[in-house]
Amino acid sequence: MHEVRVPAANLIGREGDGFRIAMNRINVNRLLHCPTMIGLARQALRHTIAYANTRRQFGGPISRFQAIQHMIADMATALYACEQMVLATATRTDAGEDIRTEASMCKLFVSERCFEIADKAVQIHGNVGVTRNHPVEFVFRRLRMYRIVTGTSEIQRNTVAKGVLADDGRE
Repeated sequence: MHEVRVPAANLIGREGDGFRIAMNRINVNRLLHCPTMIGLARQALRHTIAYANTRRQFGGPISRFQAIQHMIADMATALYACEQMVLATATRTDAGEDIRTEASMCKLFVSERCFEIADKAVQIHGNVGVTRNHPVEFVFRRLRMYRIVTGTSEIQRNTVAKGVLADDGRE
């Protein structure tokens, strides 16, 4: 469209600042998706712990097997890292800091780690974990979608690299 006139009272920000305003909003949106992904991953972890404690093989719960214990430990550790990363970035945004790079770091890290948590949950659940409408299957599908929303992992990597390289190691 050309020659579109917008009354000054209807402008959001200053003329010419629209792209910057939109990009600042997408940075916040990237960060705001993270708690949802963390909540889904936490749900997958809870279901997995309950399943591992009740599913019996060879005379006892599968939670006694070291391989299962290690997967659950990795899931819990990744979840903790995601939570702390998001909290640190949220604190920076509350302080009014530019979080463009950190928001992309969060979106990249959280979406990939939470999907890995869901993948481990499916692995531990076995056939049950891929049954349509099972809570773990639902979480798995949902978290796969979040790896795309507000920019794929590759887009996030581009943004992170641009921010880190522009920073020139001044931190």
